[in-house]
Parts: sequence; C-alpha cells; structure tokens
Amino acid sequence: MGAGQPQSLLYRRALGEAVATALAVRDGAPSTGPAPAYAQVQALVDGPDVTCR
Repeated sequence: MGAGQPQSLLYRRALGEAVATALAVRDGAPSTGPAPAYAQVQALVDGPDVTCR
C-alpha cells in the first residue's frame, strides 16, 4: 500500500484519531469528534453482503 493510496490515508487518519483519543482519556480531557455507536459499527459488519461467519 503506497502513501498515495486512499487506504493509506484512511489508516493514518484512524490511527491519528485513536492516539488523540487515548491521550485525551489519559489526561482526563474530553475526546473530540464523533464516534459511531456500537450498533452502527455492528450494522457495517453485518451489512447485506456479508457471507462469512
């Protein structure tokens, strides 16, 4: 995966947000930005095209 590929950007953004959230929790500060509810994440996992379980 090259640095110019969209997947790389998504990974780096997710990693950056995870680190920022961990630092906020460590410092007792509120995290910023939206976070999907568990049910929203599960709906993505259980999407209509999921065939393996």
